[in-house]
Amino acid sequence: MNVIQTHLTLPEGWTKGAVMALISEVAPHIGLRPARLAVLNYIIGRTRASDWTSPHREPVFFGAQDLAAAELGKTSRQLRTDEAALAKLGLIVKRVAANGARYGRAGLGLILTPLIARLKEFIALRDRLRAERRHLRALKDLRSLRLRHMKRCIAALPSSAIKDPEIVKILASFDKWPRSDALSRLGLERLNAHLKASSDLCNSLDDWLEKRGLSSDQPAENFRPFTQNTREETQTVKTPPAVDNYGRHAEIAQSESPSSIPCPAPPALTPENLYRIAGDGLRMMLDASRDQNRPLKERDIIEAAWALLPMLDIHASVWHEGQSTLGDHGLAFCLLLVDAQRDHPIYPVRNPGGLMRELIRRAKAGRLDFNASVAALQKRRNRVR
Repeated sequence: MNVIQTHLTLPEGWTKGAVMALISEVAPHIGLRPARLAVLNYIIGRTRASDWTSPHREPVFFGAQDLAAAELGKTSRQLRTDEAALAKLGLIVKRVAANGARYGRAGLGLILTPLIARLKEFIALRDRLRAERRHLRALKDLRSLRLRHMKRCIAALPSSAIKDPEIVKILASFDKWPRSDALSRLGLERLNAHLKASSDLCNSLDDWLEKRGLSSDQPAENFRPFTQNTREETQTVKTPPAVDNYGRHAEIAQSESPSSIPCPAPPALTPENLYRIAGDGLRMMLDASRDQNRPLKERDIIEAAWALLPMLDIHASVWHEGQSTLGDHGLAFCLLLVDAQRDHPIYPVRNPGGLMRELIRRAKAGRLDFNASVAALQKRRNRVR
């Protein structure tokens, strides 16, 4: 009686093309050089697609070596070396006749079953690498926030500050910060150490300004874009249409209280007041990240708002798109408003990214006015308490 041998198959939904893409992504991390990756992709590409999904067949490349070498621009000797290297890496099994011949009907050739066997390993490696890249990107973006904060604070220094020993020390430390394009080369350990030092330096400059009554927390200066229309000449940025209708939310915010009750004036937008009207998401980020022994700073609000973006499924590119129009302060308040409106009792925000983009578009058009929304949030928070 003939027994049909069963073999490993790709998971449902996977194709040999997906395997090629996966291997290409992790190649540098499994010792697969570009030239040998090209050989492997050539081999995979010339197998039958059904052999990767049939339990009764293996994916086998049985093409003639001299022809493959010519198509790859190699000598037969070079190709034999590449095949041996792929086998040593555990990516193929070389099963040939005694004279080196390969026969499709006999199942002799370069067997690609090892790739299927290691698929979970390579998927895990890909996911880890992607997570590391996202984490590195997040750290670099955080450094960018602090770099802009330092530049804003330095620009606000009085001319006499250059003679202050503390400012001289702060500026000397700031000059030693690595360039933005060099951050990726620091490695995670050194980058994390730099971020800790950058936070301490920002705090030192904030403290110096506050002691002299020049704190950048003054709402009349720094949060002006939140309480008046903003109009700037900017480049047009194409963005997908928002699902949320900001105009509807603004209208709701202005009409939440009965007409017989006067609408309260917008609160002074200090960090403490921003914390009071913030939604649960932003408050959670602030409580988890800031130094509880220090007063709440504007930088805490900005960094917490930025860190909240992925939790609201808002791509970081949205923040970058609005940078030239609203700056970090304006974007932080936009994010605060979006987050706070998620728990609106009647019209909760379902698409935070869409509403955020709509706020940025309105700012570019000079039609961004948060007064009514701030007042409504203040009234709603007071009602809950």
